[in-house]
Parts: sequence; C-alpha cells; structure tokens
Amino acid sequence: MAGRVRRAPYALIDGDSHVGMPLDLWDRYLDEEFRKRPDRPRHEVREEDQLAFFRCGRYSFPPKGFKGYMPPSGRPPGPLGGIDAQVRVRDFMDPEGIDRTVLMPSRNIAPAYLGDPELGNAMVEAYNNWLHDMCNEFPTRMFGYGILNAADTNHAIREMRRSVFELGFPGVYVNPNVIGNAPEEYHTLASEHYYPIYEAAQELDVPVAIHGFSDPYIEGFDLNWPNRIPLWSDINGFPMQGMNCFLSLVAGGVCETFPALRVGIFESGVGWVPLLLDRLHERMEKFAPMVADSAPKLKLEPREYIQRQLYFGFEPEDPFVELFIEWTRAPNRLIFSADYPHLDFEPGQTEEFLRGRKTLSDEVKRMTLHDNSIEFFRWVDTAASGADEAPAV
Repeated sequence: MAGRVRRAPYALIDGDSHVGMPLDLWDRYLDEEFRKRPDRPRHEVREEDQLAFFRCGRYSFPPKGFKGYMPPSGRPPGPLGGIDAQVRVRDFMDPEGIDRTVLMPSRNIAPAYLGDPELGNAMVEAYNNWLHDMCNEFPTRMFGYGILNAADTNHAIREMRRSVFELGFPGVYVNPNVIGNAPEEYHTLASEHYYPIYEAAQELDVPVAIHGFSDPYIEGFDLNWPNRIPLWSDINGFPMQGMNCFLSLVAGGVCETFPALRVGIFESGVGWVPLLLDRLHERMEKFAPMVADSAPKLKLEPREYIQRQLYFGFEPEDPFVELFIEWTRAPNRLIFSADYPHLDFEPGQTEEFLRGRKTLSDEVKRMTLHDNSIEFFRWVDTAASGADEAPAV
C-alpha cells in the first residue's frame, strides 16, 4: 500500500460518498425474527437477464432498464471499495488524499414506505450496524450517516441517539421524498410529522443529511415520476428532490421553527439554488399576500436561511459553484462530495479541484474541503495533522 497522499496542509474531508450494500447484509444483520419472514428484505439477481433487485415482499425494480446491472458474481457493480473498507482506503482515500469520508447508502432501502413500521425499524438498525462495522475498520477516517425510519418518529429519535452515542456516527440521514401509504397520510419534509425528528436533531446538535436517489421504482419517489423511466428520474430526480427539500425547509417553515437545526442537501448539484432564490425573492416582493398566506413562516430572505443553517454538497466538477457563491454569499455552506464509488467519481478529481479550479480562491477551497465539514459535523479541527486523531462526536 502506497500510503496516504497529502495534498493540502489541512485534512481533506469528503462529506458524501457511498457504500454498496452486500447481497448478504440482511441475512447477517437483520434480527432473526425478521429473517424468517417471507417478505424479508433481500438483494437478488435474476439469473436469466442479470437484473438486480432489492426486494421486500415484492420487487422494487421494473423489468427493464437495468439489464446487466449486476454481474454473474453477484457483486454490486463499480469498485469493490463500495463494500470493502480496505479497498476503499487503498484505491480511493489514500491516492486522492482524502483524510475522512462520510458514507451514504447507494440504494434507498425505503423503510418508510413498507407499511410495516416494525420491519422498517429492523432494517435501519441492521443497516446501521453493518455500516458501523465497516467504518470501524478505519475509525478515524470512515464515518456514516445513520439512516432513520421517518415513518416511526419515536423509533427515529431512538435510532438517532443510538447512531450518535453508540455507533459514533456524526450525522443522520432522512429520505427527501413524500412518505405515507395513502394520500391522506402523505408527509413532505415540511410536515409537522417530522418535527419531533428535527427537534431531537437540534437538541443533540446533530446534522440531518438529505440525499436524493434516482430509483424510479421506490414508493414515494414514484409519486413524482410515475412513468418510471430510469433516465428521466436520474436527470430530473436529483435536482428536483433537492429543490423540493429546499422549499420544504425554507418556505415550509422548518428553518424558521428550528433555527439551530443544520441540514445538508447532497447530490442535487447547486445550479438550481440561484434559480430558486431569484424566484422566491421575486414572489416575496411582488406577491406578498400570496406568500404570507402560503408560507406564513417565511420571515427572512431565503439566502439568510442558507447563511444560517443550510449546507449543500457539490461534486468537484460542478460548473455552478461560483454562481452559488455569488447568489448566496455563503461559500461556508458548501461541502466537497467525492461520490465514490459511483460513476460520477473520477480518479484525480481532488487534485484537479485543488490545483485546476482557478476561479476559486485557496480560502474558498479550504472551506469546501475542510472548514465547512468541521462546522457541519461539529468535529474537532485537526487541520494541521490530518485525520490521525479521532474527531469528537
């Protein structure tokens, strides 16, 4: 092993990369009573066409669009570092110079949509336990976002506390899409259904990560993309989930109600942020009665909520970073996201961002690669020494 490359005089932090859940995760980590159920969650590969499925009672993938997604070995596509901590450090973190990475799932296991809170709760516990074991191979370098089952807010709060105090995770993850099993039960992120989760996160000083997915076959997501065409949902899905999340938090009154809550919106890009700021500002100026009626908790300029408590993940090739900074005046709210091992990741991208992005100052680069994550996760700053010391949680 060549060892870690030091690319800057401060620790480089990747706020959003991914794991690829192994096919036997549920067999190994799900409580025994749920492993025996016929509707137990499992990952499968259909032999005749190599279609990959996440199944929980029924298939989640449609019978088209993902042929060849899973090779005959049954291992998820892409670098083995998705499920192997040693490979992740050797092939990604060390050569890129990444000192710490914080991990999201690669597939939305969607526990909130099962209509079975007990099974959903067991699934998030199993996933979080598996992720903890993986991260624990490099406990000062690899960290996770604890997944919450937002359908059961009491369990979500307990799992938040367990994720932070027992598993050592620096943040938690909540799905961005509508939850509920019938229209009269639907909840967006602005719904008061989520308030106990936000209140607990604010009290514990734990950041909440919102991350979109492109799976068009997941309940909640298919309310937005009923045609279930993978390309459509991939192109539209990520930014539109980010936009819906932003509007829920800002216009929906979440930020006003929980002013100390920190929320990160990841893998949506940042190019849409100036667009929404412009439209919101215009509506507040020209349609004040309508805004007062439909968004009564919108008290500040939208950019002020960003400056106070909202963070945005960006990938190093994102062409709209400079525009985001111009419109928000908040370079301290951008978090570098490598997106390994997904196809968006390209070897050498960290060095290219550091040395080649001439339109950003060294100060801004340090913010995005280090300072902003330190603030978001409330970590102890080990800028000079890298990640050799375990951050405080």
